[in-house]
Amino acid sequence: MNHIQHTKRNFNKQKLAICVGLGLLNSVFTVHAQEVEASATQPDDALEVIEVRGLKSSLIQSMNNKRFSNTITDSITATDIGKLPDVTIADSLQRITGVQINRSGGEGTSVNIRGVGQVGTTLNGEQMLSASAVTTVQPNFTDIPSTMVSGLDVYKSREAKQISSGTSGVIDLKTYRPFKLDDGFTFNAKAELTDGSMGDETDELVSAFFGYNHDRDFGFTLNVSVSNKNLADYVIGSTGNDWGFAATEASTFAQNNVDANGNGNTDDTYYAFQGHQAANQYIARDRVGVNGSFQWQVADRVELVADVFYTQMDELQTQAAFIAAQAWQGVTGWFTPTSSGFTAHPHQTKNADGSINTLPGSFNSFSAGVLQSRRNMAHSEANAIDREALNTNLELNFDLTDNLSGSVRWVHGKATDDNALSVVDSYINSGSQVNATYKGEGGVALSDVNPWGYDGQFAQLPDGTEVEDFTMIPIGIEYTGSSQVWDLPTTHIIDGQEVNEIFGSNIARYSATSANLTGAQKEAELDVLRLDGKYVFDDLGPVVSSEFGIRYGKRDVTQLSWIGGVARTNQYGDAFLSRWKDSASQAPETLESFIDPISFESLDQKGLITQLSDFQGASGLGTLYFVDPDKMSDPLAWHNEVYGQNIQSPDGANSYDLTEKNSEAYVQLNLDGELGEMSYRGNVGLRYVKTELDINQSELGTSGTATYNGVSYILSGALGMLPPTAALLNTEREYSDVLPSVNLSLNLTDEQILRFSYSKTVTPHDTNNLAGGINVTRVLACDLQEPDGTSIFCATQATQQGNPQLDPWRSTNYDVSYEWYFSESGMLSVAAFYIDIESFIGNTTVQLALEDSDGVVRGYNLETGEFTGTVPTTTKGNVDGGSVKGIEIGYQQGFDFLDGIWRNFGITANYTYSPSESGDTDYYGESTPMLDNSEHQANFALWYEDDALQGRIAANYRSKTFMSVRRLGSYELAKFIEPTLYLDASVSYDFNENLSVSLQGTNLTEETRDTYLQWEDLIDKRYINERRFTLGAQYRF
Repeated sequence: MNHIQHTKRNFNKQKLAICVGLGLLNSVFTVHAQEVEASATQPDDALEVIEVRGLKSSLIQSMNNKRFSNTITDSITATDIGKLPDVTIADSLQRITGVQINRSGGEGTSVNIRGVGQVGTTLNGEQMLSASAVTTVQPNFTDIPSTMVSGLDVYKSREAKQISSGTSGVIDLKTYRPFKLDDGFTFNAKAELTDGSMGDETDELVSAFFGYNHDRDFGFTLNVSVSNKNLADYVIGSTGNDWGFAATEASTFAQNNVDANGNGNTDDTYYAFQGHQAANQYIARDRVGVNGSFQWQVADRVELVADVFYTQMDELQTQAAFIAAQAWQGVTGWFTPTSSGFTAHPHQTKNADGSINTLPGSFNSFSAGVLQSRRNMAHSEANAIDREALNTNLELNFDLTDNLSGSVRWVHGKATDDNALSVVDSYINSGSQVNATYKGEGGVALSDVNPWGYDGQFAQLPDGTEVEDFTMIPIGIEYTGSSQVWDLPTTHIIDGQEVNEIFGSNIARYSATSANLTGAQKEAELDVLRLDGKYVFDDLGPVVSSEFGIRYGKRDVTQLSWIGGVARTNQYGDAFLSRWKDSASQAPETLESFIDPISFESLDQKGLITQLSDFQGASGLGTLYFVDPDKMSDPLAWHNEVYGQNIQSPDGANSYDLTEKNSEAYVQLNLDGELGEMSYRGNVGLRYVKTELDINQSELGTSGTATYNGVSYILSGALGMLPPTAALLNTEREYSDVLPSVNLSLNLTDEQILRFSYSKTVTPHDTNNLAGGINVTRVLACDLQEPDGTSIFCATQATQQGNPQLDPWRSTNYDVSYEWYFSESGMLSVAAFYIDIESFIGNTTVQLALEDSDGVVRGYNLETGEFTGTVPTTTKGNVDGGSVKGIEIGYQQGFDFLDGIWRNFGITANYTYSPSESGDTDYYGESTPMLDNSEHQANFALWYEDDALQGRIAANYRSKTFMSVRRLGSYELAKFIEPTLYLDASVSYDFNENLSVSLQGTNLTEETRDTYLQWEDLIDKRYINERRFTLGAQYRF
């Protein structure tokens, strides 16, 4: 595999934009609602264009979409989207009953329905590619502005005519079509300025929509948007992802049998994070969106439709963090808690069979005390991301007879998601605390790794006794309320001399000690060809029509991950690559350091250093120095400038290509009849799906060298590189599913509907879970040789990142709902659901036929010395499934039955209860929820609308969210996000029918997002996002 040629676009802050301006809370934007899915008896001419103007009208339109749907559906019309300051589609979706969203930088990103992340995403009813979800099933709408769509439908029950994707539901994005517009020209334009409470920059958005409809003979639309966002995303808490240890008083403090908490015993255990941090973190997103449609009534019975949907986003995530850490040393008890700086919990472990052992002492969380830090760093990161997606649709709709109609449709999509991540760790301490040294010839130490840094002092026991075996920097820390308080020392030892200065205040003490560069290129391509038909029966009783069709889809996904290795030669002249640009790292064979110590003073002369004192949520740090993460916006160029040539060496463990083919056919009978005095409508159908997978996984080789551009480089040793791909493991498999679906809606009265649905679903896995690479261990112990005498390395075990034999997500879904439309704007709905999921993903061991170094499959067993033909391989596998069940309640009403000003008010509210069980258990052996699920979710909005003034205040609540299980030996700690409550508000004023202005506020209470392990006092991280205000103006004609 050749090394990667990676080109990063220049990261520009976009200043202009033109797009469909249905923006967030702007009531004046005239929107044309999509056709509601009516009952089979409703004539087509009843579905004329409806102009939806104003907040109340948009809510009524969304309510009618739900009312006349043949499935259990929730909708948002474009005007409704425009009534809140929604930046992304996910922000809009959070207001729908049962939809839960995640946030990044305060903006909505990924979405689940009813606590299940396996959700289908379609564009105008057919599969699409999103650049933020190239390899994943769970939708992520980070790169799609909410102004790009005319409406959103969330299908919670399934029809046979819909594509087979999504365990818990399908989200369909609707775009503007010209025949929905008034005759003639339509134009809308909007401009916005946004300020955040924590950042200094003002963000801009300008968008415009232009459309033309020539009496429904032909028409077109063009919708363009450009915007830039700079989002505060400060972090305090632990470093890394689940970096922590179980520290025992008996053996892992500076000395054995240390009574760390002063309770008179030495049998306690602590969860010890590897490090603590306070991070200045920002996310900059520049978005461009363009979509357009063309419609042509070719003949009375023939219509041609063409759509283009394009999105592009440059994102730069930057972080500058002060870190105090224990440097991965064996002394994991690297702190002395204060008398109130820990919380005791029952001490227990879990056996392999799931039973619980109760142990002496307590298991403690640490919240305040003195850190005996062995590594103090100014940590800098820059993650540059470039995402781009193009989805096109060409559709021919025709009526062959009065009864028979059909369509032919071709969909093509392409999406890319490229990133490059630069990380620089700059020591403030000398490195002597962990014997980190800069070495000369033969590995002889010449100096500390940071020759200008602080040396520190001997470690201390809780009673003040010094332990001369360890040196450290004493750093005070306390987590109190919503704050993190640091206490930095002022007296230090440097080269044997006592120095008085606040720790970190002197730029001369810093060294850019260690850096690394990684990245990935992801690409997907999609083609779909489908033929659909509908036949309307003249007299077949309650069976009013039949829909049928065939569909073929092909999706290709490629992921190529890479490691940036700096090219160097050792003292023998041998070329090698190293991921770690570290002054303590040693050249292979000759053992000298190959990165000279780099002082901050020298980098400052090049303009690469910045000073920061802004650490939201943290105090006591003063002003510190960092490698400027903004200067690393092109990570590869920065590393080439500072360290010399970097070669992007493939990371085979995370590289693959996959092709998925779907052949589908369906038939659906649509019903409309009467049951006694009540009418009903619905459908029953079958969908057949055949899935074919062709997967190429990368198998890592055993060679310690790789050749790039004609030069052979050493990769082996402590260089952080991976061996090149030795082979591609190809797997071809197929499976078929027959998916029944039933939807029935019984009109109890003219205002009340009782619905029932049943369906089976099948959904593919994330491609990483199917196709991640494989690392094979091969040894000489089999004592075999090739004919020329070359020793054969025999495969004995393997680790597989992805398993091509995973069965897809399969579920059986049941829904029942009651809907009462008691007024023009009033609705009450209650729904119950049950999703029975066949299997989850867990770790397992399988036997694979893997080749030895000579290409022959033998399967050598190290314990027995026998050749079994297969090798035990640790991989992902299907484990017993679980269920999600719950209820949804929705209510909306305008107070038009009241007098005076009160008739202009109204409310919308909903609540979802979705308890779930997965295959995992927590510390106490209790079942954990499904990943990303919150058991409770609620929305409430109070709105006001008169002839010119409109306003709304809205709250979104989500109970604790399950993230994962942290496994630490026999300890298993469930990881959660604490409950969140977001409050947004907006107001707009129409000067006339053409011009309006708006003011919007999001995250008014500056809600934080806190993660914790098992207990809320065991805080992992706190993400701090800003309050943001947006001033907008919009013009239309």
